[in-house]
Amino acid sequence: MRVAVIAAGVLGLAGLVVATTSPHLAGAPIVLAVSTLTATVAVVGLAVQPWLARRRVRAHAATGLAVLALVVVHVVALLVLSPDDALFAMSPDGPTRARMALISLVLLVVVVALGLARRRLGWSGPTFRLLHGGFALLAAVLGVGHAVLTDGALEGAGTVVLLASGALSVLGGVAAAIRRRRVRPAVPASGTASAAGPPPRGPR
Repeated sequence: MRVAVIAAGVLGLAGLVVATTSPHLAGAPIVLAVSTLTATVAVVGLAVQPWLARRRVRAHAATGLAVLALVVVHVVALLVLSPDDALFAMSPDGPTRARMALISLVLLVVVVALGLARRRLGWSGPTFRLLHGGFALLAAVLGVGHAVLTDGALEGAGTVVLLASGALSVLGGVAAAIRRRRVRPAVPASGTASAAGPPPRGPR
């Protein structure tokens, strides 16, 4: 887990360097820079989430809230920059990359809501992890896909950072699923000798 967190930190710094030195942001409005930088950090936050969920539950929850807040700031900044373009992009008639972003945002809201309401839902552990983790992984993949397809500050080396972040997120989800399968205790079948205990001894 520590290696994954360090890798996410390196990717985050690399993404910020690429974005801030990109000619796309040279002389751009401040709201566009804010939108780009918050989205960059949010992608890296999503990448580290499945790794934090294994042993750092509180950090996992705090990071999830932070990622959602960053994505909201990203969207609000775009609305401030150009309301008509942003609303069209998020409409059913908008480009595919924008619909991917919209679906990712909706999934993030659902994931955070599930996390906050976990105890009230009363779901079993496997059911909760399947929905919570599955939706989160899909949100990360769609978010990375949206960023890769969008022309802007994260082109070139930025695309490598985005794809690496997406790969780190997917790898974390796969690693978590494998780990749970390995540590799952074996349940003996009912009616067998192991379940019923040793046979009683007869009289000597």
